[in-house]
Amino acid sequence: MPLPLSRLAEIPLDAGVNQCQGFCYNSKKDVFVLACINSENTKQIIYEINPTTFKVVAKYEYSHKKLLGHMNAVVNGYNLTPIEADSMIVEAPIKLKEKVFNFAYDKVRNEYVSIVPLTNSERTINYYDSNFNRIRSYKIDANHTNLNNNGAYATNGNTLFTTLTTFVYVDEEGVVKNISPYASGMEVEDMDCRNGQMYMAVNRKGKVEIYSLPTLPFSVNA
Repeated sequence: MPLPLSRLAEIPLDAGVNQCQGFCYNSKKDVFVLACINSENTKQIIYEINPTTFKVVAKYEYSHKKLLGHMNAVVNGYNLTPIEADSMIVEAPIKLKEKVFNFAYDKVRNEYVSIVPLTNSERTINYYDSNFNRIRSYKIDANHTNLNNNGAYATNGNTLFTTLTTFVYVDEEGVVKNISPYASGMEVEDMDCRNGQMYMAVNRKGKVEIYSLPTLPFSVNA
């Protein structure tokens, strides 16, 4: 039975922008951040979205392909490029010690999480301290037939990420506690929490939509 995702809004995108690549919540400004690229992959576009009306309230456009890549947070696996939360100015990249993939920050534990695809089904989940030193790793079976991951969310040692068809929940001991499908025809790109509620950006039929997930398999402090 697919998870009961609730559609909240469609986000209007500029001409030439046809999908999102990243999504998060900026608590400093109380806005959702939707990261996109244009169809030529020459510009990176960020939309700030009001979290209650889901209207676009600001837009930022960049031409930093080398630093921002596809706007998936990590550009080439070894460089992490921060964007200042208030000004949205692109800052100097952080050189990482090893290649990382879908990346999340666990603010409860002040740790980072990277979900690394190994095979169509296997993933390694690496955990890093605040200085990006790896502190533990777990190998898990996502029970999937494609090595693509989308998004990641981490809190208090728990990790949630998506494959092309499922949500995968891994607890703090690296145990897969739950794998739940979501409706076909959509691609959950990324997710984040606001006031204890999970929100996600979805690519569906050439549109970008925001959904919510009423309940999570673990408690959140966000």
